[in-house]
Amino acid sequence: MKFSNRVDLSAPNAIALAEQKASAKGRLIKLADSNPTRHGLGVRSLPEYRAEPRGPRAAREALAAFIASRDERRVDPDRLYLLSSTSQAYAWLIKLFCDPGDRILAPTPGYPLVEELARLEAVEVDYYPLTWVGTRWEMSVTGGLNLFGVETEGNVAKRVRPNGIASDNSATPWGRTLSATLRYADEVRPHGSADTPRALIAINPNNPTGSYLNPEEYKEFVDFATNANIPIIADEVFFQFELGEKMSQKARPHDSFAGESRVLTFTLDGLSKNLAAPGVKVAWIEVSGPDELVNEAQKRLDIIADGYLPFSDALAEKLPDWLSAISDQTQRTRERCLENLQSLAELVSQEPTGTISILTPEGGWNALLRFPAHVDEDELLTGLIRDSGITAQPGYFFDMPFRGVVSVSLLLEPEIFRAATAKLLAAVSRLI
Repeated sequence: MKFSNRVDLSAPNAIALAEQKASAKGRLIKLADSNPTRHGLGVRSLPEYRAEPRGPRAAREALAAFIASRDERRVDPDRLYLLSSTSQAYAWLIKLFCDPGDRILAPTPGYPLVEELARLEAVEVDYYPLTWVGTRWEMSVTGGLNLFGVETEGNVAKRVRPNGIASDNSATPWGRTLSATLRYADEVRPHGSADTPRALIAINPNNPTGSYLNPEEYKEFVDFATNANIPIIADEVFFQFELGEKMSQKARPHDSFAGESRVLTFTLDGLSKNLAAPGVKVAWIEVSGPDELVNEAQKRLDIIADGYLPFSDALAEKLPDWLSAISDQTQRTRERCLENLQSLAELVSQEPTGTISILTPEGGWNALLRFPAHVDEDELLTGLIRDSGITAQPGYFFDMPFRGVVSVSLLLEPEIFRAATAKLLAAVSRLI
């Protein structure tokens, strides 16, 4: 497993070692101590501040107990990191594995934030595509795009644009599974070269497609990462928001990467989605995998976390109450999404042209509407804004593999959602 060169793991100097020994004996006065809470200053209602890179121990124990109860599995609080957002988690993990110019793998279509965060870390993104097969999105690699972002023309490999369209728009006659792609990529880009990916990102369920990894895809992900000797970064902030029949954790057809033991894995989650509270800046990373790799990763991740220390004692005090509210709030949000999805299905079934469909999501907060490709997304949405004061997100925002798609949020109040989507459908119909 390759870690980045950004983290310094050099041994403590002589002074630091001497301080550790003296502190262990309880006889050290630190004349350079700049923590006011240890010297009778600061807000008296707050506890003495103790820097803990992974987050306050009591808060991590509360979080571990919550996840263990919800997911019916053991969770080690020492493998949890508390931080301010999943965006920060991405940034930390890119720092952990990538030097400037390195590459990571991410899905397309997908939310563009991953690419933006990678760019801020001077890291590039290659894409593996999700393919709409008529009833769901699948991760079989087809259409000339593979996990390393290359397309073959004879024996030559060439770059593919992020939207999955080759520079000459030519079609390729082959398709690949993830495992086959790995074997192919070893021929194109020798293992360990500068272009070898440093991490595989899984967004489960994906945003905006709302597609979970099915068991076969999950296995391919684990096999791919294991064979390539790279970690999985699993973004599962929407995992609890299933849009099918509600099932117990044990009965779910979808697998979470949290607790995965076969490959080094970092699972991201947080209160922004679980509590439907984007203003509550609390997120977490759960580290899992083979013990030796986990230990090596955590040595370095502790240093990165110590450079930021984003999780405050004030948040730690409130965390148990917030965790206790997740179950009810998640159910409320899920029911709203289900109600609006049903309403959208009814409106689409009544649409007179019969050419509009829903790319049915399996989970998440969004739904994708598909219509004939000759309807220009920009023309549709700018006209809708001008005439009705309504907007949505065009499919190209997410690098959809085909034209004629808009994404709508399922979070709106049902009456507002139904009226607005009815006008959206009517606007599409007029342009067909």
